Amino acid sequence: MRIARLLCIPFLAAGLAFGAIDGTVTNGTSNQPQPNVTLTLVKPGQGGMRTLGTTTSDAQGQFHFDKDEPGGGPQLIQVDYQDVTYTTLLTPNIPTSGVDVRIYDATKSPAVTRIAQHMIVVEPSESQTAVNETLIVENSTKQTFANSELGGIRFYLPPSADGQVRVSVQGPAGMPLPRPAIKTNESNVFKVDFPVKPGETQFSLSYVLPVGSPETLRGRIVNIKGQPPGPVRFVVPPGVTLESKDIQSLGQEPRTQAIIYNLTGSAYTVDVKGTGSLNQNNNTDESDADVPQVVERNPPVYHHLGWLIGLALGILALGLLILYRSSPVRAAGE
Repeated sequence: MRIARLLCIPFLAAGLAFGAIDGTVTNGTSNQPQPNVTLTLVKPGQGGMRTLGTTTSDAQGQFHFDKDEPGGGPQLIQVDYQDVTYTTLLTPNIPTSGVDVRIYDATKSPAVTRIAQHMIVVEPSESQTAVNETLIVENSTKQTFANSELGGIRFYLPPSADGQVRVSVQGPAGMPLPRPAIKTNESNVFKVDFPVKPGETQFSLSYVLPVGSPETLRGRIVNIKGQPPGPVRFVVPPGVTLESKDIQSLGQEPRTQAIIYNLTGSAYTVDVKGTGSLNQNNNTDESDADVPQVVERNPPVYHHLGWLIGLALGILALGLLILYRSSPVRAAGE
C-alpha cells in the first residue's frame, strides 16, 4: 500500500497542474467585479474553435470551469459583453486558477479614440505597385469604442484598386484577424467594423494598383467625425522618390534606408518615380523578427515530451528504490 501511495504522488501533482479553471470577471471601466456574464471556454484547432464549456459569473464576478483540457496548445476564455467579444488567452505554462478576465463598458462616441499614426508604404515594381497602409488607433480611456455604423476606422481606396483590399486588425494583446472592408455611402470610402478597446489597435490595409496608375498617386485621408487624426507618413524604399507640393521629406530611416515623407494636408497628388521593395532590402536583416515566418514544427505534445519522459523515469526509479530497500538481498547484506 505504501508503494502504491508513493507511486501516485507524481500523478497527483500532474493532476493539480492540470486542474479546473477559475477566476474573476472584472469590469475595467468601473474596476468592479462583473456578475451575470456568460463565459465560454474554447480550444483552437485544425477544425476551428471547439467549445469545452460554458459558465456564468456569480454575484462576486467569480467563475469556474470544471472541464479543462490540458496540453496540446492554448485555450481561450471568451466573453460577449455589450456586443463586444473579449478574449483571454490561457497557455499551457500559466496557472489556471485566479484568472483575471477583463471587460469594459462600450461607448458609441469616437472621441475616446485617436489616430496615433498613419503610415502608407508605397512599393512600385515594373508590373504593379503594392500599397500597405497601417493605422494605429489609440484608446487611452477605460471604455471600448464600438459603433457598427461608423466603424473603427474609415479609409480611402483608389478607384484603380477596383475595390480589392485585404484588411487585418490586431487589438491590444491580441492576434491579427482578417476583417472585411465595408463600402460606405461616400465614393471610394470604406470602413472596418472592429471595436477599439483600451490600448492600441492596429489596422493593416493591403492593395495593389495596376502598372501605370502609380505614376501619379491620388487620394485623401478620411477620418471619422469626432476621432482626432494623427500624422500621415509616406514611406518608399531606396530608389523610389515622391514629388508633390502636398508632402515634405523627413529624410531617410537609417536601418532600412527607407525614405519618409510627411503629408501636409488631407488630400494628395503625388508623382512616383523609380521601383523598389523594402522586403528585398531586409531579407537578411534582424527586422525579419517582426515578420511572421512559416516554419516546420513538431506536434504540440513535443513541448511536454521532456517532462513526460522525466516523469516516467522518476516513477521507475522510485519503484526500483522502494523494491531494493525492501528486498531480502539487501537485508541479508546488512
